[in-house]
Amino acid sequence: MNNDFNAKLKLLIKSEKALLSLEMKKKAKETLWSGLGLVSVLMTLVLLNITLFLYLSSEISNLAASAALTLLNFFVAILFFMIASRQNRGPEAESIEEIRDFAYQQLATDVDEVKASVKEFGKSALKVKENVESFTSGDAFGIKKIIPIVTTLIDVARKHKKS
Repeated sequence: MNNDFNAKLKLLIKSEKALLSLEMKKKAKETLWSGLGLVSVLMTLVLLNITLFLYLSSEISNLAASAALTLLNFFVAILFFMIASRQNRGPEAESIEEIRDFAYQQLATDVDEVKASVKEFGKSALKVKENVESFTSGDAFGIKKIIPIVTTLIDVARKHKKS
């Protein structure tokens, strides 16, 4: 049982490590895409803003050109953040989660068995203690009840010997 428990515990630890690894990979990809998105957005926006501002300032007022560029920049940033947030762990994460859940169930069953064994051992120890106490108190097999009868018989036997 100890080997089974250790094996289940190792399985649980390995599945947790694998899930953590997958989560870290997901976060790394998400961070990479967010970083690339930010750099790309910044470079593109700087050049696009300069170009569009120069064009729009000749057609409309400087204030209207700035507002239009700000709105465009906002929508481009939202696009990149949406791409970054759509990263998923994939189907292998589901398999690992199933293994982890199975290991949790098996460990819970083993822990319940150990609890039952400990409880049974406690009851057995209590019975042994009671038996030992009965011997040490002189009440083993009802001896305390028989001792007065035996002593009376011994006294009667002595009296018969003397007579």
